[in-house]
Amino acid sequence: MTRSLLVLGGTAWLGSEVARQAVKRGWEVTCLARGESGVVPEGARLVEADRAQPGAYAPVADRRYDAVVEVSWQPRFVQEAVEALGGVADHWTYVSSVSVYGADRSPNTEASPRMEALHPETEATIAHYPQAKVTCEDLTTRELGAHALIARPGLIVGPGDPTDRFGYWPARAALAGDGPMLVPRDGAPTQSLDVRDLAAWILDAGESDVRGPVNAVGEQVPFREMVEAARAAAGHEGDVREATTPWLAMRRVSSWSGPTSLPMWVPPGPFPPVGAHASDRYRETGGQWRPLEDTLRDTLAWERGLGLDRPRKAGLSRAEELDLIAQLP
Repeated sequence: MTRSLLVLGGTAWLGSEVARQAVKRGWEVTCLARGESGVVPEGARLVEADRAQPGAYAPVADRRYDAVVEVSWQPRFVQEAVEALGGVADHWTYVSSVSVYGADRSPNTEASPRMEALHPETEATIAHYPQAKVTCEDLTTRELGAHALIARPGLIVGPGDPTDRFGYWPARAALAGDGPMLVPRDGAPTQSLDVRDLAAWILDAGESDVRGPVNAVGEQVPFREMVEAARAAAGHEGDVREATTPWLAMRRVSSWSGPTSLPMWVPPGPFPPVGAHASDRYRETGGQWRPLEDTLRDTLAWERGLGLDRPRKAGLSRAEELDLIAQLP
């Protein structure tokens, strides 16, 4: 019998990948979205709706679904969705985030303390993101209880990544060619998960009825090992120029993300926010890790299609990087 999937979204990165893979499996896929973030994958049905408007879920509430996948971080949307559709779903996945955890212990397991929840009637901004995700988790489990899977991804990477973080390193190595690259001397471990592996696991978890919280995270990889793998994927043959954390801070080079940053880099500390999440339950429930080299290779191919020297949301421009390298002792 053909399985049915409802994706609340389906036009942005992860939701679209979940829908694409479900179509490939032969599932009947419906995506409820405004349709402004992109198009749904070929073979999926788009139901256009604005979730901020009354009656948004009525067009999809007249049938039963084997699985529903929700990715929103607005508490109001999550609450209204579970109230309207919870009764017509055999399995519900809420895609949360490891950002719900506080920074008081490492590694974080699914039982680790979470941050304080945001009031459910608050309209969340990006500044409230971790607290809003906590609230959305609570609303989901309160309404659906044992029927819900709370997936907590860490850093999601791979082709199509809209954040520009992971792709910076293979793209920069390719752009540098036989020229130098600027790399932090020290950095906390990375823990990235290919979006294709995450989407496959979400669908598998729906089929096998995985429930409760799961850290959907990748393998821990030392930061410099990740950079070296990016260099290898791009065939970089130039020098690697190291800079210390204080030296970079004095020159206003940011960590993790954003303009004038070295993406994914987090200076070492007692409680690093990345690379510090237990992956046992993800692996026990069938989660896969494709080789880092494969993700880097595919991401580089995607980056080349966009243009290696394009303006980025995260990272240094090549001119900024070369200027910093020239200042190194």
